[in-house]
Amino acid sequence: MRITDVITPLMNSSPAFIDLAAVEAWDAWFRWRHHNDLRDRSIQDTWARVARALARSAWPEPVGQFEQRLVDAQGTWRLLFDERLLRTAGTDAPAWPDRDLVASINLAALVTDPGTEDASFDLPGLEATAELAVLALDNAALLATQRPAPAGASLRIGMIGLADALLLLGLRYESANGRKAAHRAARHLAMGCLRGSLRLAHERGAQWDLTQLPAQAYKLREISPEMATEAARVGLRHTRLTAITSQRQLALLANNVADAVDPLSSTGRLKTMADGARAHAADSLGYAMEVLRRQGVVPRQLAALTLGAAATVDAQMDLRAAMQMWIDEPILYPFDTSNGVATSASPDNIPAPCP
Repeated sequence: MRITDVITPLMNSSPAFIDLAAVEAWDAWFRWRHHNDLRDRSIQDTWARVARALARSAWPEPVGQFEQRLVDAQGTWRLLFDERLLRTAGTDAPAWPDRDLVASINLAALVTDPGTEDASFDLPGLEATAELAVLALDNAALLATQRPAPAGASLRIGMIGLADALLLLGLRYESANGRKAAHRAARHLAMGCLRGSLRLAHERGAQWDLTQLPAQAYKLREISPEMATEAARVGLRHTRLTAITSQRQLALLANNVADAVDPLSSTGRLKTMADGARAHAADSLGYAMEVLRRQGVVPRQLAALTLGAAATVDAQMDLRAAMQMWIDEPILYPFDTSNGVATSASPDNIPAPCP
């Protein structure tokens, strides 16, 4: 099977690649091979393998139902799990710790009608995906092969593809409207994570009293007084839930979206992957640009959008500051300086591109 055979149209209902670099990343880093036997024949096999493994732990809802929810979330590129889970969950050599497990919500996959005047953020979908991530990572911690962790060890649920989402919404990264959209995304991420931690406190037992977690108590009061009252009575399962960190491999796997909350790259299109024994290279527009190309945006306009994607370090700092109150850990991973200096004097909205 040729690697390009697994790239399918964007709107295909089955889990699909639309980016060759993402296919190469999957093949290099996450595809299960056992000696000379290829176990993951397709990306669907990878999603199913991970979902099966994470659904094994005891759970109030039917195992098959929970497994299918995980398959759907991964298959629509909304949820990508810790690299260690993707590589080893469901294999004959599972290996991951029971602390600081990562899940990334792909914001680009949560834009409805992308690149059109009707584009919008699926904020309820973001919240539901974040809650699902908490439940799945709690399962993963219970199934971990590397133990023990301190009681209530934190999870690290973050995001990738923010810049792609903003472009597909018609918002500039460095604009006030872009920062407002990022703030809303962070708030709904926190909301979904706290809801998951509260549900787990009911179903598996709380590990922390809310009086021990003043930051979480404040967020709960801001989000929902009812949830805050319930959490004060029941407690929470996890101390910290949200962390935005660099996840370059996951971002590339997710059809090459921007890493974490970085701006889109305005320089170069060649992506290189290495798996220790082999090197792979693929030409790629990136997710948002590929979506627009498939909608008929001409190369000249794509080039203009690419050049306009650069953002100053100051703009990146401002966007992180707009999100930080909802994120449990400081957003401290290095800024993207590959784009050079871009002007910050620009309108909030991007004119809708025309074929």
